[in-house]
Amino acid sequence: MKDWKALYEVAVEFRKAEPWSWIKETDVFGVQNPKTGEIGYCCIMGELGEVLAMAIYEGTEGLQSYLKIQKGQINPGDPDALFMQKCLMLSFENGKFVEEDDKEIIDELGLTFRGRNAWPVFRSYQPGYFPWFLNRDEVLYMTLALRQAMDVCLRIKKDGKILHAPKRNFYLVRAAEEKAGKVFWKDEWKAPAPVKKKAEVLDGPVNEVRIQKLKKTAKPATAVWEIDFFHTPTPVMQGERPIFPYAIMLMDHDTGLILDMHLAGTAAYQREFLDKFLGCIEKTSVIPLEILVRKEEAAGLFGPYAARLNIKLSTIKKLNNIEHARREMEKFMQ
Repeated sequence: MKDWKALYEVAVEFRKAEPWSWIKETDVFGVQNPKTGEIGYCCIMGELGEVLAMAIYEGTEGLQSYLKIQKGQINPGDPDALFMQKCLMLSFENGKFVEEDDKEIIDELGLTFRGRNAWPVFRSYQPGYFPWFLNRDEVLYMTLALRQAMDVCLRIKKDGKILHAPKRNFYLVRAAEEKAGKVFWKDEWKAPAPVKKKAEVLDGPVNEVRIQKLKKTAKPATAVWEIDFFHTPTPVMQGERPIFPYAIMLMDHDTGLILDMHLAGTAAYQREFLDKFLGCIEKTSVIPLEILVRKEEAAGLFGPYAARLNIKLSTIKKLNNIEHARREMEKFMQ
């Protein structure tokens, strides 16, 4: 509760300061996490007065998700947008949007909030996971980040040029330095760290035994299949935090018929998705003429098998049938 108290106190100060009245949503600066060394990139929201918030995009991966939205590469209305976020968020909400877990902490701290956009709400966003309550490390870091954000915001109010970078793609970063047992914060200009390499597409040789069996039992056809991976909109509990299960959907491009769909966890989904693709060929006894995908990961996963089965593989921007099916599925789940 001591940690929560410190976080709520700085959040209340932040709300009173109203930095969104002079800060633009495109003004981004960093606060380094003293414990991990990772930089969180801060974005203040509230120029239009509708959403009052601060997001801390964690690391280069988090920053890139923010920049893609700013550049229009990710449409906020895109169903995949929610599942790409990697940030900690403080938003100021009306009371009816505050969860009981939040209210329990607020009551225990003896705090009261009234009025429009008055209640501080803290959430953690991680790719593939449901927005969730902060853990202790996140509480401690967010408290530090808010204090340093206040420092930067108040200086921007006096001098709007302090975020003008000396080099392209450099960001002002508040970094902690320990001297004589005391922690001091200083300004540094830093370029984002290199992006951590994503998990490679499933390693291992092509299963020749299965390939030869498919060639004997399935016949080449003129069929074209659409295949896509995406997170489903209904979370399920896994461990302490709900996840959005990852799904593969296979559809006939000409008829719009769903050939198969499978949900997987986050760990072994590639192996399961590859098995489901080959299983669909076995089930239909059809080797499609072409498969259409929109993700490079899907192309890398299915490519070796498509080549061995003489299937043309094409990467396109939009899979119309699957997009329609996803919308209908989301309506049903809601």
